[in-house]
Amino acid sequence: WGKSNTTKKSIPVQKQSLVETSNNNSNVVDIPAQFKKKRGKGLKPPSKMMRLITNAIVQWDMIQEGDRLLLGLSGGKDSISLLHCLLEFQRKLPINFEIEVCTIDPMTPSFDPSPLIPYVESLGLRYHYIRDDIVERANKSGGNGKVVSSLCAFCARMKRGNLYTCARRNNCNKLVLAQHLDDCAESFLMSVMHNGFLRTMKANYKVNAGDISVIRPMVYCRESLMTEFAKAANLPVINENCPACFEEPKERARIKKLLSREETLFPTFYDNIRRSIIPLLHEDATAILRSYTEEALAKSKREKGNSNKNSKKVVTDDEEKKDEATTMTESSSSNKPQSSSLQLLLCEASDDELIKEIARRRADKFRLAGSMKRLSKDDGVELPNDPTGQVCSLDGAAGTIPCR
Repeated sequence: WGKSNTTKKSIPVQKQSLVETSNNNSNVVDIPAQFKKKRGKGLKPPSKMMRLITNAIVQWDMIQEGDRLLLGLSGGKDSISLLHCLLEFQRKLPINFEIEVCTIDPMTPSFDPSPLIPYVESLGLRYHYIRDDIVERANKSGGNGKVVSSLCAFCARMKRGNLYTCARRNNCNKLVLAQHLDDCAESFLMSVMHNGFLRTMKANYKVNAGDISVIRPMVYCRESLMTEFAKAANLPVINENCPACFEEPKERARIKKLLSREETLFPTFYDNIRRSIIPLLHEDATAILRSYTEEALAKSKREKGNSNKNSKKVVTDDEEKKDEATTMTESSSSNKPQSSSLQLLLCEASDDELIKEIARRRADKFRLAGSMKRLSKDDGVELPNDPTGQVCSLDGAAGTIPCR
């Protein structure tokens, strides 16, 4: 992120702030006069933060022409910092996109994000402030009408559902969340330790309904960047002090301390994590990895079941011919162009089979990436003599090359 040669453009915004409740009632909020000045309009985020967000936006195709973004604004340092980064992109990028903001107020005495209303209004943005008594609903949403087992998980689901509803109601096609690299690293480690699965937050994915994309532009940013920016710019951070979240040390806080200790030993620790989780940030990563896991586990279960029964599977002539035909089709599909019969087989393939085929093709494409090209005399290069008389073999006698 540096100096841009693109001309600045003014994008019309709707200067209306909405306060909504969970029953879809809304009313316009009167803004105090002292907040009607364009406070914060000229804030410029740090260049390092902008550069990392730019990399994420480009690599994961997050923002396109004509997008309508809905930013989930909790009032924390991360979401407020991302808000000003999006405003800076809106001024600098040569594409047009709109920004709207939404805050979910869980109506708890310890958390009051209402001071955000005049602040966001001062930025000239359309603001949706939704009040939802999530704690009251949690007391009745558990089994047999009792309290839920995990208030934090229930609150997160309810907030996300309200954000989806707000996005659909206001024709926003992308929901913007402010999770950063530290959050992704913690989620990755928690998934490995407690679920036995390689998974973390996705950079850009579509919800199950397919009408909204969720993007996380700060997946490459360290949390310290937002902390420094919030302090330097004196951003109006709203500290959340929910008793359910802070009454006892949580697992995420423990993982954060664990990662911090490792970073003191390995200064490039988070840089390596950022590179290593790039495949897991992809929308299809979880499905592909899960298909591999279930396939391997299913094989061991079948073998165990067969050994317990002490019986062999009887294969009829028709089944044997069918297996031979399937094998011939699979072996010829890589060498022959697609025909109508192969397309028919593609239509009949299951989701798991399609995922496996796509993964196989991508693996074949990148399996030899970075390997050294083997030189021969046919290439016009004179290979050096081997004084030891020894021979190294890469793939058997036919592939012998002199030792170096």
